[in-house]
Amino acid sequence: MAAGAVSSARALLELHHVEAGYGSLQILHDVSLHVNEGEVVAVIGPNGAGKSTTFKVIMGFITHLGGEIVFDGHSLVGQRPDRILAVGLGYVPQGRVVFSQMTVRENLQMGAYLQRDRAKINASMEYVFTLFPRLRERRRQLAGTMSGGEQQMLAMGRALMMQPKMMMLDEPSLGLSPRLVDDVFETIVALARGGLTVMLVEQNAARALEISDRGYVLELGRNRFEGTGQELLQNPEVRRMYLGGEARPVRVRHD
Repeated sequence: MAAGAVSSARALLELHHVEAGYGSLQILHDVSLHVNEGEVVAVIGPNGAGKSTTFKVIMGFITHLGGEIVFDGHSLVGQRPDRILAVGLGYVPQGRVVFSQMTVRENLQMGAYLQRDRAKINASMEYVFTLFPRLRERRRQLAGTMSGGEQQMLAMGRALMMQPKMMMLDEPSLGLSPRLVDDVFETIVALARGGLTVMLVEQNAARALEISDRGYVLELGRNRFEGTGQELLQNPEVRRMYLGGEARPVRVRHD
């Protein structure tokens, strides 16, 4: 069983024939994908495939050149990033981006800057502290003095402060020790089981597919393969090109 308990086939996020790039440099060419409510969906591929670029065009950070991007029935094309956050799409960028000179609590409060209801902010913070007990312990500590794993927890927690319907994670395990990589993937599974829809970009392709309901493989800014996580793990060409050439045993979860 994959991480997400898929209870509905309704597409929460849809990309149709999207083209995008940086100024006049086009990176994405006719990319299409969708994420259903309750799913975990992985986007994998080699460096330069357009994985992070896909997330950035969804969030309105780079030049949209064509195609449709729809989230929860709303077109995101031409929308500012703050408006995209407000409709319920959370985003954790690559590189554990935190406000280093602010405390953990202040970082989390920044994640809720669009929220004016103090009770909702407090409830969100309590949820984050429950999910990441280490952040509660270090709530007065400056974020810049924390370990890489703790900063990743904080970046994820900050994105959860707006109680998003879906969260996009860009390389959440990048640069972490194997033990902390396990912690990150276990957290993603816990979020999915709690009802959060998740899409993640990951260089650790096999681990990402193991916890995903479905996946997409991008190459040179184009769709190359798609299927369930298990199908992609067992696909000989995907294994050869992206998973080190060996079939991956699919982990059985005991709920």
